[in-house]
Amino acid sequence: MDFFEIIDRVKYYFGRYAIAGIFLILGIALLVFGLKPDPQLLNNGKVEYVSQNKIFIIASIFFVAASLIWILYLIGVINTKISYVIVAVTAISGGILIYMDYNSVQSTVAFNEAVDLRNINMKLRLDDVKQAELEYKEFNGTYTDDMDALINFVKEGKKMRITKSGTPPERPITPEERDFLYNDDRPIDNLMTEREAALLAVSPICPADLKSFKRDTSYASVLEAVFMDEARERARRNAGATIDFHPDSLRYVPFSKIPTKLDTGSVMNDELVVPTLLITMEHPMNDQFKDSVFFSIGDTKSGSLRESWEK
Repeated sequence: MDFFEIIDRVKYYFGRYAIAGIFLILGIALLVFGLKPDPQLLNNGKVEYVSQNKIFIIASIFFVAASLIWILYLIGVINTKISYVIVAVTAISGGILIYMDYNSVQSTVAFNEAVDLRNINMKLRLDDVKQAELEYKEFNGTYTDDMDALINFVKEGKKMRITKSGTPPERPITPEERDFLYNDDRPIDNLMTEREAALLAVSPICPADLKSFKRDTSYASVLEAVFMDEARERARRNAGATIDFHPDSLRYVPFSKIPTKLDTGSVMNDELVVPTLLITMEHPMNDQFKDSVFFSIGDTKSGSLRESWEK
């Protein structure tokens, strides 16, 4: 057999077995991929090995089987009609199974994306409720478990703003300044305080070193000063928020009509009464989970406002 005959023989066998061989290699590769667990990094830092869907593995076996039957036919072990029927049935079944597995994977991806989207917006909504409660407590001295009162405060409430300019001079007040402020003979050994500087700055005897000192108190809308603040809105966008803030939305869990739960109380801390707050949201997709999921901020047994997902 000369060189050209060898080349022709190689081309013949390659053309005869190439496609079946490619399908066999593909089937084996899919089977190995399906049997090899995929490492997934969890939120707690641990690695969990996740196996492929069983449908994917069965489909890979079908591909391998179809390729082997095809090769057996090519070498004459199986007759034509039987091989055609077996290969066709096996190939079609394998294709259907792989399509089913693809749809299953896509459904899982879509489900996980939906869960992540709700998780992000729930956490941001909880933070909005917490901020509203903090502003309410600053103004009223305690938290509230009345959602109507909280929403109304966000819409109508005011937040104190202090405009500062200058610093108190590093000196004690003079006897003249003491007489104006206190009208007594108390010691004047300590440095001037903020309060003393603020009173003297607007007095008829304002000294030269307090001409630029100013402490102006004003009130702004809670809604505008806190929730419409540009930095806060930018932080929400960067965190992945897909829902704009609205005071009435505080009442519900995002993407649902499930009510936000507010629990308030108080605890003693070194003979001091400390208000407590617990904000809880039920996950809107709980009917699709094996176990119910709740996100919360705060604790009724302490003054902590810790987030449950950070534990």
